[in-house]
Amino acid sequence: MEITSLDLHILMEELNELEEGFVQKVYQRGEELTIEVYVSGEGKRRLIVGTSYCFLSKYKRDNPERPPGFCMELRKHMGRIDSIEQRGFDRILEIKSGEKTLICEMFGKGNIVLLDGDKVIGAIRQIEFKDRKIVVGEEYEYPEPATDPRELNDIFDAMDGELVRSLAADLSLGGTYAEEICSRLGIEKDRKIEELSDEEKSKVREEFNKLIEASENTEPVIYKDDRELIRAAPFKLETYNNYEIEEFESFSESLDEFFYRREQRAEERKKREKYEEKRNGLERQLEQQERKIEGLQKSSEQNRKIAELIYENYGDLLEIKEAIEKGLENHTWDEVEKRFNEAESELSDRIKDFNEQNRFIVVEVEDETVKVTPGEDLKATASGYYDKAKASEAKMEKAKEAKKNTEKQIEELGEEDIEVEDVMEDKTEKRSKKWFEKYRWFKTSEGFLVCAGRDSQTNEMLVKRHMDGNDLYFHADFDGAPSVVLKDGKDAGEKSIEQAAKAAVTFAKTWKAGIGADTVYYVEPDQVTKNPESGEYLPKGAFVIRGDREYIRNVKVDAAIGPAKLDEFYVPMCGPREAIEENCEISVGLKPGRTKKSDIAKTLNRKFADSGCEVDLDYIIRALPPGESEIE
Repeated sequence: MEITSLDLHILMEELNELEEGFVQKVYQRGEELTIEVYVSGEGKRRLIVGTSYCFLSKYKRDNPERPPGFCMELRKHMGRIDSIEQRGFDRILEIKSGEKTLICEMFGKGNIVLLDGDKVIGAIRQIEFKDRKIVVGEEYEYPEPATDPRELNDIFDAMDGELVRSLAADLSLGGTYAEEICSRLGIEKDRKIEELSDEEKSKVREEFNKLIEASENTEPVIYKDDRELIRAAPFKLETYNNYEIEEFESFSESLDEFFYRREQRAEERKKREKYEEKRNGLERQLEQQERKIEGLQKSSEQNRKIAELIYENYGDLLEIKEAIEKGLENHTWDEVEKRFNEAESELSDRIKDFNEQNRFIVVEVEDETVKVTPGEDLKATASGYYDKAKASEAKMEKAKEAKKNTEKQIEELGEEDIEVEDVMEDKTEKRSKKWFEKYRWFKTSEGFLVCAGRDSQTNEMLVKRHMDGNDLYFHADFDGAPSVVLKDGKDAGEKSIEQAAKAAVTFAKTWKAGIGADTVYYVEPDQVTKNPESGEYLPKGAFVIRGDREYIRNVKVDAAIGPAKLDEFYVPMCGPREAIEENCEISVGLKPGRTKKSDIAKTLNRKFADSGCEVDLDYIIRALPPGESEIE
């Protein structure tokens, strides 16, 4: 979605709040800038500027670790914001900071240009047009200004050609608002201006004025359907009546949500594609393993059957073998084969092939064929078939183990992996987050802090950065469980140890799998190491435990969630019920189920709000146990 000149005009009331603020940080993702501005009395504000849009945002972006050169120029030169304004009725935003000016061109392919006085000192892209150029070291030239329809005595003085095209281009309204005027009036879009009656022109003027007036009293919305977001708008549009509507307090907020969710969905699509690719690969692998097991099973059964047939037909096979051996004493293989083919006997008819190259004959025994080697004892031949059967059975056991492992991987590859929780985390809280908030956390009913890793990276960080000598380390007794640290655990009572153990099970894959209980062990910090035995490999987030472990058997999943106070703000705390009931004003019990985390979070958000506790929705989603749940 591209913003129009009217959209930018509407946004200016919000963007003007940045004046006299100080630029603290600048980030660049491709052709999009994030400019963080500290405004006295308001705190940090985040301005997002792209080559076709701009708005204030409450979401951070996943920015590159190494900023591009243009971004570094902005960090160097942007300081106090002296003014921020729209140039005329153009889609150009100007941000002045001392002698420097940041020009944000949001038309055509768009560009963002940094000026020192009138000279270009940096740009997203350097480019030359027919009538102007944007080149570092050269003087910046503004494009030909667009008509400002608000300054016209009569809008039709600037209009010509088809109605919709003229409204969009000649009056700089853009296609969306041009079509909206035509829709409200029921006038065909392709009507020529000269064909309009005076009454129709009067109605067009009236609707244009209504549009301008609406821009002064906005009712921001997002239009959407079941599959996608359609558009953010500063007020309701008749042309989008068929779509579902979501209302917002400010136009900037609706744009923020539009672009945030669109990026989130794009990220989800990537994750889904990755998920499908991985699942399909595992399913193909499973099919191959099943075919291999089936083939090994048949091979084992056939070889064992042939071995048994050798013993059951030992006399006939021995007679054939000895006859062949006797013939080979005086004749060639070809001669022996010829003599047996010419012989008319029941035994000679059972010989199906002579293989001189590999020195064996093929004999039919019941519905199978047996390779008989002249000079080799028949018992040894039978033993060879038994050995082949055993080898197939041994391979089959390994294949079954591999299949079981693949099935486990498919089972563990849950839909939760597709949910995007951390694409752009909400950072609007006017407080500094505590270190433990990047992990799963709660306070025990005795007041001790418990932290659990969310993934391999946070498992690693929790242990390396935040586990001290007086803590206790907990882990459920299976692969893939999170690292859990009970801070000052050596001083904690039995209740805190029990609640930390419950967290080790609850925040693991047991919840998603619907497993009700498991074994948990805990050790002291000096028993946890990243140094494996020689020849072993340790993946990220995994640790080696040395020495004895204290085991707690049959630890049941146990979860509740409630709003807890941190620095006068309510944040969601999720942990064992007893801990949540002790630390939160209200507590809501949870159990493994089939409702998506996002739906559970919305219900909880309303419950908490009804109790006077406003809690951020995204934070609730992050706090919930992994996988789907139900509210008890």
